[in-house]
Amino acid sequence: MVRRKDDQVGQVLHELEADKTPRLHVLNKIDLLPAEARNKRHNLADEMYVSARTGEGLEALTARIDQLVEVDPVSRVLLRIPQNEGKVLALVEARARILRRDYHDAIAEFEVEVPESVLREVREFVREGKRGAPKG
Repeated sequence: MVRRKDDQVGQVLHELEADKTPRLHVLNKIDLLPAEARNKRHNLADEMYVSARTGEGLEALTARIDQLVEVDPVSRVLLRIPQNEGKVLALVEARARILRRDYHDAIAEFEVEVPESVLREVREFVREGKRGAPKG
């Protein structure tokens, strides 16, 4: 059953085009296992064993999350996107902090603070910008 649910999550992530994002399986309640069974469990690159109640494994989990999370610097830019670019517009709406929005003819103009990972996908629509804008 767990494997089937994991496959379903993988399918949804693929549909959302988020399947390249690192995944980490966190299995809680390790404290409920007998000591012998607990000692046989070893953390893997994508699987961690923890106990929220006792704190066991939480330090290792935090360290692993820090390894997986990429730094994604934010830039402030002006985007001019044709309104027929629905996928790009949806990406900006979902992943950028919109500071200003205007519409001229068939063009949507946005002043945004956007992570580098998103900026790479909308680069062709950038009209001006400066690096290192505050995330605030």
